[in-house]
Amino acid sequence: MNKQFNMCKILAAAFILVILSGSFQSLMAQPKIQLEFRKDKTFKIAQFTDLHFNIGSVKSALTIETIKNVLETEKPDLAILTGDVVTAPPAKEGWLALANVFENAKTPWAVTLGNHDGEPGITRDQVFELLVTLPYFVGSKGPELSGSGNYALPIKASEGKSTASVIYCIDSNDYPKDRKISNYDWIRFDQVAWYRNTSDQFKASNNGLPVPSLAFFHIPLIEYKEMAAKGNLVGENKEAVSTSDLNSGLFASMVEKMDIMGVFVGHSHNDNFIGIEHNIALAFGEVTGADGYGQLERGSRIIELHEGQFSFDTWIRTKSGTQFKYNYSKPSIIAK
Repeated sequence: MNKQFNMCKILAAAFILVILSGSFQSLMAQPKIQLEFRKDKTFKIAQFTDLHFNIGSVKSALTIETIKNVLETEKPDLAILTGDVVTAPPAKEGWLALANVFENAKTPWAVTLGNHDGEPGITRDQVFELLVTLPYFVGSKGPELSGSGNYALPIKASEGKSTASVIYCIDSNDYPKDRKISNYDWIRFDQVAWYRNTSDQFKASNNGLPVPSLAFFHIPLIEYKEMAAKGNLVGENKEAVSTSDLNSGLFASMVEKMDIMGVFVGHSHNDNFIGIEHNIALAFGEVTGADGYGQLERGSRIIELHEGQFSFDTWIRTKSGTQFKYNYSKPSIIAK
């Protein structure tokens, strides 16, 4: 009897140690963070892109300094990292170092993956399996679709519980199996269908009216290239826009659903422009990582949403200050 009792105590102690060590951390739910508009009916997002974070590089400190400067000066309600985030091993340690920055700043953050994020000894699924265990991370792996990290983040109204805006995070994937078809991958049909269905669900809960929304991913759509060729851009266009060679119809679906105000991507480090195509703003973020190529000063794109309107203000924030301020607005189709 005593032997059995002692064995139970040993097993119980071992179980507690395993939990404390973090082995069951993924099973322990983090406190729920609700995104909501401020009392002044604004919601601010900081987009960080192409960090190319390498924890073994002396330049990694500069990347963290850039992020901290943006968080301190802009005080965003949400940070979104749009791909090519941790691109050198050890990947887990790199992700944890970045997570620590947002945790210390008490800033909710989300991630969409780039074409390089699955390369430094970690799979795309494993990235999200790690991130969902961390404080202040509000993203998810999402449903079983192509890629990893397709999810929608509702932003609640400043008063009440209704959804006032939606952030769509989509995995633009990495490379197709047959590189003769396209050098870079494309957003697949099942992902487009997921966006369409999710958009319809939010519309149904909003008295049949589209909910003002934004979309974030890494690789630009072909429509970026077409828009850039027309000119009339605000910001820098110092590099040819690099896209997939195939068009899976996501942009056409956005035009049809009438909810997406703007799309925000990375991938081309020397571009930070914004323009309009079929009443949708197509924008690049500002390259953030000191270890990535590119001539632009490292920083972030800021997006400030206005509750109850199809409208946002956006600008580029670097240590030098702000530039390329831009207001997007179209006639509201939201019921008053």
